[in-house]
Amino acid sequence: MDGKSKELVERYLKFCSGLSETTIANYKSTMNIFLNYYEDDDVSFENLTIEDIIEFFEVYEASRNTKIYRLRSLNRFYHWANKHKHIIGNPVKSFLNTLKPDKKERDYLTQRQSGDLLRSIIDINFYIFTMFFIKTGVRVSEFQNILLDDVDFTEKTIFIRGGKGRKDRYVFFDSEMGINLKRWLRERDILKPKAPNLFLNRRGKAIGKSSITHYIRYLNDVYGNKINKRITPHILRHTFATMCVDKGMDLRTLQDILGHEDIKTTSIYLHKNKESLKREYLRVMNKK
Repeated sequence: MDGKSKELVERYLKFCSGLSETTIANYKSTMNIFLNYYEDDDVSFENLTIEDIIEFFEVYEASRNTKIYRLRSLNRFYHWANKHKHIIGNPVKSFLNTLKPDKKERDYLTQRQSGDLLRSIIDINFYIFTMFFIKTGVRVSEFQNILLDDVDFTEKTIFIRGGKGRKDRYVFFDSEMGINLKRWLRERDILKPKAPNLFLNRRGKAIGKSSITHYIRYLNDVYGNKINKRITPHILRHTFATMCVDKGMDLRTLQDILGHEDIKTTSIYLHKNKESLKREYLRVMNKK
């Protein structure tokens, strides 16, 4: 793409600088994909046509849902460029409206698998991290940003600041998690904290991307490979949501706890897993 397009992308990313690091990284990745895909110097965001966008969708090697995600990000860029009068027109919007993502049931661990996972973890820090994800359902970026002062042991609440969409909210923890959080605080002191964050890496600093990568690798080495599932904090978040629905939590409450803007996103967790189907079957069949 031409120099003007590259400069415009830089201005856009600066405009987005108030968003979370993860969101900015995703936006940057998407814009770089389009800058590299349209290699010719005479191509620009200003002269891209809907035919160019359709060609990208047909040729770019990725899953359908990933390509739709990329186009949605590009659509946001065009919306910004139009609003600030850098570009006139948007070749993405009308084509994007014709696309529907493939429906994919969210993967999660069953209650038994969750217990087996925790029993497989020898590292005390990773054990507590994993229990925290399973019992609170927080996103990994939120986990990284929680401050020590955000935890209220009296009320058993944790304040989540600047979640997705810059929304603040509270999540909660039970007695078992409370015991392990206090246990973590003793471990945390040993690390000689150099940051105010609740969770720290082994150098006493805020947990970064490399630490999360190491943590994910550990989970899959000790258990994920045994069940042919790649365990990530996001899978643990799905596990939390699925267990809440399975135990009867109403969707509005779950929506607020998860920090979903749209309850349609939360309703995905209404899927019935094999355990709940069996339990419901036995309840009905044994009823007199």
